[in-house]
Amino acid sequence: MNITMALGPSTVFVLIALVAFLIFFFIAWSNIEQGRNHTLRSLRPLNRLRSLIGQSAESGQGLYYSPGSGGLNDQPGAAETLSSLTTLGEVSHGAARAGATLTVSANDTLTYLAAGDVAQAGFAGAGRPEDFSRDNVRFITQQDRLAYIAGVESALDSETVAGTVMLGRFDSEYLLAGETASRHRIPQIAGSSRVEALPLMLISAGADETLVGEEIYAAPAYLSRRPALLASLRAQDALRLLIIVVIILGVIAASTGVVSDIGNYFLR
Repeated sequence: MNITMALGPSTVFVLIALVAFLIFFFIAWSNIEQGRNHTLRSLRPLNRLRSLIGQSAESGQGLYYSPGSGGLNDQPGAAETLSSLTTLGEVSHGAARAGATLTVSANDTLTYLAAGDVAQAGFAGAGRPEDFSRDNVRFITQQDRLAYIAGVESALDSETVAGTVMLGRFDSEYLLAGETASRHRIPQIAGSSRVEALPLMLISAGADETLVGEEIYAAPAYLSRRPALLASLRAQDALRLLIIVVIILGVIAASTGVVSDIGNYFLR
C-alpha cells in the first residue's frame, strides 16, 4: 500500500513560518539567558497600570479586572481571553505585593474558573495567599456580551473602584462600561484587537491608557519579564520582519518577471 502526502502551498508556508519562529525563539532565549540586552519599547498603558496598582493600595480601593466578553471553549476571542488571563496573573501578583484588592469578572464558565485559579496563583506567588478571596471572582453571564457589560456597568455604579483594567475581546458594547467609568472619574486601562471597540476605548480611557491591537498579546512579557515570554516576543518580531522581506522580494520578482507565477502560488 502506497501512502502519499500532498501539502498545499499554504501548508508549506505555515510549516516554514513555524520552523522560522522556533529558530528565532531559541536564538532569542539564548541571548536572554546570557544576559544580553533585550530592551523593549515603552508601552505607556502598562506603565500606567503599574502606577494604578500602587494608587489602589494607597487609597484602599480595589481594582476591577475584566478579561473581556469572549470565552475559551471554541468561542470568538479565545486568543485575546487567554492573553488577558496571563496578564491577570501578573496584575494579581502586583496587587498582592502592593496590598491592593482585586475584583475579577467573567462572561464564560471556563474563563471564570481559569481566572479564579490564575488570580489565586498570583497572590500565592507573592506570598500573600491569605489575601485572596474567591468571592472577588465573579461569574456574571454565559456568553451574553450585552448582559455581561451591563453587569460590569452595575458594579462600577455601585462599588468604590480605584481603577478598571479591561483587556480582551470587546465590541461596541464596551461603551457602556467605558462611559460609566468616565462618568465616575475612574481611571481606566483598556485594550483589544477589535476595531469595533478600539475607538471607544481611546475616547473613554485615553490614548495613553489603551493597548492597541497586538499590544495586548505583549502585555504579559512586559509585566513579568520572564525569559520565555520575552523570547517569544522577540521571535514574533523577527518573524514579522522576515515575512515583510519575503513579500517585498516577491513583489520585486513578480514585477521584473523573474518568477512569472509567484502571485498565484498561494491562491492554488
